[in-house]
Amino acid sequence: MNKHNILIPVAIISVSALSACTFPGMEKSEVSTASGVAVSAETQTPVVASGTVDTGVITRTETLSYDSKTPEGMVEIEFSVSVKDGIITAASATPKTDKQGSRYNQDAFVKELSGKVVGKKAKDLNVDAIGGASLTTEAFETFVHSF
Repeated sequence: MNKHNILIPVAIISVSALSACTFPGMEKSEVSTASGVAVSAETQTPVVASGTVDTGVITRTETLSYDSKTPEGMVEIEFSVSVKDGIITAASATPKTDKQGSRYNQDAFVKELSGKVVGKKAKDLNVDAIGGASLTTEAFETFVHSF
C-alpha cells in the first residue's frame, strides 16, 4: 500500500470532523440587558474556512421580546443588523407579534428602520422613535449597542 492511499481517508475524516464542529457564535444564547429586553436567539456570524471573516462585516439576526407597556405585555420582533468597523451597514426587522396594537407599531418601525440607522455608529446609536414606535426603537438600540 502506498502513502497516497492512506492520505485520502485521513483527509475525509478531517473534513467530517470539522463539519460536526460548533463554532463560537453559532450556539443558542440568552442574554438579559439592563433595559429589560430579553434576547433569545441563534446568533449567526460569518465563518470562513480559514477562520477569518473576509469582509469584516458582522451580521447578527435575533428575535427579542420586550415589554409593550400595554395590556398586550411582552411582544416579539426579529432584528437583523450588519456592522463593519463599528458602523451599521444594513438593518432590517420582522414583526413576530400577533398582537394588533404592537403589530401596527412594529410595521411602522420596519418601514423606516434602514433609512434612520444605516451609516450610524452601532455602539452610540441614539435615534428618535423610528416610525413612532418608541419601545421598539428602544429595544433595537439595546440590541445594536451589543455589537
